Amino acid sequence: MKKGEIKNKVGLGGLTALVVGGTIGSGIFALPATMTEGANPAGILLGWAIVALGMLALASVYRNLTLQQPEIDDEIYGWSKKMFGNVGGFIAAYGHGAGDAIGNASYLTVLFSAFGSFAIFKYFGNGTTWPAVIIASILLWVIVFLVLKGVHTETWLNNLTTIAKVIPITAFLILAIFNFNPHIFMAHFASQDIFNITTHHWSHVSIFDQSKNVLLAAMWTLIGIESGTIFATRAKKLSDVAKATTIGALIVITLLVGTSILSLGLLSPKTISGLHAPSMAGLMEHMVGPWGSWLINICLIISVLGALIAWVNLSAEEVRLAGRGGSSSKWLNGLNKNEAPINSLFVTAGITQVLMIVAGAYSAGYEVLLKFSTSLSIVPYLMVSLYALKSVVTGIGFENQPKKVRFTSGIWAGIAVCFTAFMVYGAGLKYLLLAAIVWVTGFPFYYKGKKERSEKWGKVELIAWIIMMIMAIVGIYSLITGTITFD
Repeated sequence: MKKGEIKNKVGLGGLTALVVGGTIGSGIFALPATMTEGANPAGILLGWAIVALGMLALASVYRNLTLQQPEIDDEIYGWSKKMFGNVGGFIAAYGHGAGDAIGNASYLTVLFSAFGSFAIFKYFGNGTTWPAVIIASILLWVIVFLVLKGVHTETWLNNLTTIAKVIPITAFLILAIFNFNPHIFMAHFASQDIFNITTHHWSHVSIFDQSKNVLLAAMWTLIGIESGTIFATRAKKLSDVAKATTIGALIVITLLVGTSILSLGLLSPKTISGLHAPSMAGLMEHMVGPWGSWLINICLIISVLGALIAWVNLSAEEVRLAGRGGSSSKWLNGLNKNEAPINSLFVTAGITQVLMIVAGAYSAGYEVLLKFSTSLSIVPYLMVSLYALKSVVTGIGFENQPKKVRFTSGIWAGIAVCFTAFMVYGAGLKYLLLAAIVWVTGFPFYYKGKKERSEKWGKVELIAWIIMMIMAIVGIYSLITGTITFD
């Protein structure tokens, strides 16, 4: 067995739990207010229809590529590298891993915001006070220690916390069905008047623009659908990765859409958007009393802790793939005796720690950090979708497949390209400039990898890195001058 390869493997159940656990984190608990801040029922329904289609398209892309090109066992990294060379592979692995590390900072923020909802922990505030940052930092490194104990420890803990959070969310959905009021749902169904909770003024927003707001808001809840593919090198069978991705996507879509839509029959959009975070707690209190709010906040804490355990390992695993696949220094591929990615783990945990300090200094809350995280994830999503479309056009992986399979794969790949391209556009230049800053921090690893392999620099990769560095400089300058703010 090669050094840096995995002996202990994960089965279908564990991979499915990783997909659900990695995707259903804190976002679902804040989802009702997040949606109603920019849309009414008609806009939310239209937006979710598009998001669900896009999410299924991405899941289909991952599933099809896994089954049709099994020789690529490092999934998102490998597919991006096939499409855009070492630079593309590096952005997919290091950039996505760093993005998830930033997402971990957002999880820690919302975790301590949930603690802050209890009187005894009120000094944690919204999760960005310095007491919250200090305790969150200690928790981060405790989780790092647990992950260093090995993937099996992480997997069974993730399975446990996934069950612990899906059950109460399901309970919320059942209660919401029984308390659903059609009159409340229809009262503002197609209204183009949206209440801005920041300015406390009403504004006119078309149904199309409302659906776009939903697209951008919903995207932050979808990150993690690729969790099973990232752990493909640890899977017992690649076919399990494909099955887990499909099953996980269906479970996630059901929970997210159900929570968002059913909430609209409980209170008006204006009232929901003004609820204290997490808004699901306020809705639960509305249905069953104060104990409902306590239950949701406790479930949020369990959910975030579970997601943190999964994602701390996940982010390190992604960065490790860059070293394993030859797009950066092989140092990143280092494993300890428990087969935990020790070197990449310290890199990603360090990124999380820095962002926690930034959150405290700038009072950058959960949503800002999560948007920053997502901007780093959707670029690899686009690269993979483009590779899937290229594979269909060139016939890669379809040599012994019926024409119908190739046609269907092409449809899903085309939808995924359109969806991810729109999401990159929707993220906006601000977050792409911030993403470039993160990409550039990985340049030393990329440069060292080139030296280790005694490779000469190609024109395309030089141009790519120059563009990223220019974007990073503009991003840093914009932060210093206040053109870009964490709001």
